Amino acid sequence: MQRRSKDWPKIHKRKHRDKDVWSIDCGMIDGKRKILTRSTRKEAEQEAARIRARFNRVGSDALKLSDEKLRDAVRAYEKLGNRLSLVETVDFYLLHAQGEGGVITIGELVDAYEHDRRRSGRAEATLVDLHARLGRFANEFGETQATHISTRCLEDWLDTIKTPTAKRNMRVHLSGLFNFALKRRYVVVNPVTAITTPKIRKDRRPGILTVPQCRHLMQTVKESDPEVTTWFTLALFAGLRPKEAERMDWRDIDLDRGDVFVSAAISKNAHDRYVTLQPTAVEWLLPHRKRSGPVFWSRRAYNRVRRKADIEWSHDVLRHSFGSYHLAAFRNAGDTAEQMGHKSDTSMLFRHYRRATRQEDGTAFFDIRPGQRGEENSAVSV
Repeated sequence: MQRRSKDWPKIHKRKHRDKDVWSIDCGMIDGKRKILTRSTRKEAEQEAARIRARFNRVGSDALKLSDEKLRDAVRAYEKLGNRLSLVETVDFYLLHAQGEGGVITIGELVDAYEHDRRRSGRAEATLVDLHARLGRFANEFGETQATHISTRCLEDWLDTIKTPTAKRNMRVHLSGLFNFALKRRYVVVNPVTAITTPKIRKDRRPGILTVPQCRHLMQTVKESDPEVTTWFTLALFAGLRPKEAERMDWRDIDLDRGDVFVSAAISKNAHDRYVTLQPTAVEWLLPHRKRSGPVFWSRRAYNRVRRKADIEWSHDVLRHSFGSYHLAAFRNAGDTAEQMGHKSDTSMLFRHYRRATRQEDGTAFFDIRPGQRGEENSAVSV
């Protein structure tokens, strides 16, 4: 703290418009000379005493502030309580006021993010899901500046999503959105980072169809809606994702070589892969063989088959069944994961697609032929 003499600040009498006034000379403060004026010597002495007292309490910095600014500081501290210091609060405001990339609204940010994802080659199914989820967020906050979205704001909004899985998926997309904003310097922090990922308590064991149910299902397809046999065969006996089977073209199905080429254009993870067709799958596909052309798909036919088969249906049950029975039959987790299009290792297979199944059941699954009849069609929760 700068030292001051005992007679500081100095008081001088001077003329102003033919009147005597008293100046309070505080000397140089922050590079500028500060001089105050009062009408009488008594007022000047009182003000000088207040300045000395303020200086003794907090130093010369306080002399830079007017009485009004000091009153503002007091009111600010009253509002803050013990949560933050005034300096911490100002630092937080300046940090969040505007990123270096400039001002952008949530609507503009979502559009830029979707464009970036499309340009980077994300699969169409991923883009559709991204648009649907973030579109909901943009409808709510489209005109709000991205820097004005706080963690508390996001937490309150996510609480309006009642389904835990939907809430978790929305958090994932929001985190990606604000990480993109962070890289583009539209924001300086990702407000999603501090939000705890919702915990989903459920039986992680995948639901699968029993071998008799699979036989009954395919017989129902054959008798009820044979035109969708190719789709059901690719989904059940080759483990293709529903959208992959729906977008498949016959030119990529080689029954002579016994494989299916799933191109990056239709794959969920935008990677090419070959899927081996077991003899059972080839036998189901042969009557519907074409040189080229899209695999037939009809939502109406699909629903009709499910209704007539009268089998309890869980999410992705055909693909789950393939993964479990393929691993049981061939006992090669790496090959099963590769057939299903998992990008790196077998962790996804064991976490979501594999259910402990006997090897004889796996063998029986891949021996379901078009001429066989179903033995049961009762609902089962496996």
